[in-house]
Amino acid sequence: MDDLALTAWMTALRHQIHAQPELALHEVKTTALIKKALTDLGIRLVDYPGATGVVAEIGHGEPKVALRADIDALPLQEKSGLPFASKIDGRMHACGHDFHTAALLGGARILKAHEAELPGTVRLIFQPGEEGHVGAKEMLSHDVLHGVQAIAGFHNMPELPVGTLAVKSGALMASNDNFDVQINGTGAHAAMPERSADPIVTLGQLITALQTIRSRNIAPDAALVLTIGEIRAGHTFNVIPDTASFKGTIRTFNAANRQLAKDRFYEIVQATVQAYQQTVAIKWDQGPSCVNNDATLTDLITAACQGTFKIVPAHPANADDDFALYQEQIPGFYGFLGSGGTGTLHQPNYSCSDAGLIYGARFHWLAAQTLLAAVAKNKLLATDRAS
Repeated sequence: MDDLALTAWMTALRHQIHAQPELALHEVKTTALIKKALTDLGIRLVDYPGATGVVAEIGHGEPKVALRADIDALPLQEKSGLPFASKIDGRMHACGHDFHTAALLGGARILKAHEAELPGTVRLIFQPGEEGHVGAKEMLSHDVLHGVQAIAGFHNMPELPVGTLAVKSGALMASNDNFDVQINGTGAHAAMPERSADPIVTLGQLITALQTIRSRNIAPDAALVLTIGEIRAGHTFNVIPDTASFKGTIRTFNAANRQLAKDRFYEIVQATVQAYQQTVAIKWDQGPSCVNNDATLTDLITAACQGTFKIVPAHPANADDDFALYQEQIPGFYGFLGSGGTGTLHQPNYSCSDAGLIYGARFHWLAAQTLLAAVAKNKLLATDRAS
């Protein structure tokens, strides 16, 4: 199959997925579409007990390596104006997981055509639930990496031109910790604040105080972001409520700073709430660690992609990706692939170019060959995966 025909095939699949977006761990139709596409290609499916998601293999024997794409959408109302825009209100492929899925299917088609030449097995992982960092954890609980010795994947970047691959060894994407805090005070008439233990005052103090974690506890040259993204308190102008709450996230690239930020968060919240004679409940959601690229594998894939891609340095991203959980188990590489789109990730006006799909397929073909060769020659070392 030539590039034009392969691009047309991937484009049709991507548009179908894009028009019918499904949220994390509910990707039933997407799962069925992937299975049908793979089965039509004669690619064997691996038994996977999860309700959504697909695992398949091409080739035979050892070594065994993996390629991963995520398949879920976001709870956003699409405003792209595309002819194949979402047909489901409040859902949209605003992160390009439809692009990722179609590109891995394209890579699978190339790999299947060259299956006899593969010196081992390539496992294809179509992962549900990347948004909310639940999917990789779910797949790993079903031993999806059993026998796998290295893994690769990419994320599309609409601000990068088609044909560009941004690479970086070490920490590429941030760790992710999310918090949900409820302050329990005592309500009163707004004109009688002395009879209250006002949780809104406490909330206001914490909005400012928590920023000192970044400004006074973390070195100025170290990256850390603490953002409060949601606050909830009260329901009218003349009543002091009983409770106030807020949610947010912390992103960083350093394990020690990640723990420090959590420790200081609890200390500041608990001490402030106690000072205002209130109580607090903190829910802490520990997400993925950093996407941390194996140094040797980064060099090998970069060299393999020279000539096919324009290689540029990748800038670390404060966004997270649960691809990191696979890298905690085995050596891995994650790159940023130019998708030449408009808007930004996770926004209603996001779009990417179908012209980038052929580069996504080529990436998977080249990465699979590189991983197989690297594992066969024992080039990957556990020391490359420093946390």
